[in-house]
Amino acid sequence: MFQKQSYSLHKYRNLLKPFMIVACDGYIVDCFGPYKATTSDAEIMTNLFSEGSALRSYFRENDIFILDRGFRDSISFLEGCGYKPYMPESLIEGEHQLTTAQANRSRCVTICRWVVEAVNGHFKRDFKLFRQEYFHRSLPHMMQNFQIAAALLNRFGVRFVDNIYATEILEIIRQQMNLENNLANMVEAQNMNRRTSYFQSITADRNNILYFPILEMRDLILFALGTYQIRQARSYYGEHVRFHGGYRIEVCSEQFHSSEYDLRGSTNGTTLIRGRIKSRHVTRRQYYVYILLENNIPGRTGITEYCCSCLVGRRTVGCCAHVMTLVWYLGWARHQQHISAPAEFLDGVIVREDDEE
Repeated sequence: MFQKQSYSLHKYRNLLKPFMIVACDGYIVDCFGPYKATTSDAEIMTNLFSEGSALRSYFRENDIFILDRGFRDSISFLEGCGYKPYMPESLIEGEHQLTTAQANRSRCVTICRWVVEAVNGHFKRDFKLFRQEYFHRSLPHMMQNFQIAAALLNRFGVRFVDNIYATEILEIIRQQMNLENNLANMVEAQNMNRRTSYFQSITADRNNILYFPILEMRDLILFALGTYQIRQARSYYGEHVRFHGGYRIEVCSEQFHSSEYDLRGSTNGTTLIRGRIKSRHVTRRQYYVYILLENNIPGRTGITEYCCSCLVGRRTVGCCAHVMTLVWYLGWARHQQHISAPAEFLDGVIVREDDEE
């Protein structure tokens, strides 16, 4: 019975689920569990906040809960309790991409929720016991050990603080939260993903993209509203340069009427760039990235609009990792003396098919 209840069809292994409530500064409010692998997060949340529970007395009306999509079935319950739950948006049935409003709201959630993932990572980082599999005889003490580890993290762990650019990031979010992604609308209306004659290929390794503004690291952080996408961009760069020879970047050679689609920026001095970024998860999938530049405008203000064909590619609050990959390389990385791809020492471990031929 235990083996059946502890087997996760999602992870394809036996596991138990501790449950934590974490404050925005990384302080662990409490730990619960362990729960069987087949228990959903929404079910756990509903049981913990049932009528008369201690948590209902601890939390106050209008308290904000930052959740992931696994809690979607408990959202209405939490709202009925007087709380304000937020989670990333889900795709509408039949759609392949979030709307601009959905993508923006999702970014506002994930920009806060990373604290929970970071705290989860600290358990494995700081305690060897949680980096390995538990033996059956030690399982009765697992939750007690987990609670002790949580107490140690609360006592000796470093509290999270706001980013040094937090004030500027909040102001950017307020300005761009309700902006429509007009470039994405134009790309969709003109079916640009399938048009090859509109674009001329260029090589990112040459210095023939002089009109792309030179960016500082501060510009990249404010453009992405954080550092996560910047770290992902370096990984995408490493994969493309090492295994695919480079990026495929194209410049639109046709004239398009920016006023027809209310594109931001001047009507004359703009340049549209298209890049193709291969997916890190699906081998045969590639994403189309479009960046609209206003010529001769320095800094990140020279990038007037951008979009991508990925799930969250229509967002105007921050950007996806695929957009950041091009912005990171063209605006910052190619001006550095040396760019190293992550984990280069692992490239020679696996025998690649092209090496065998």
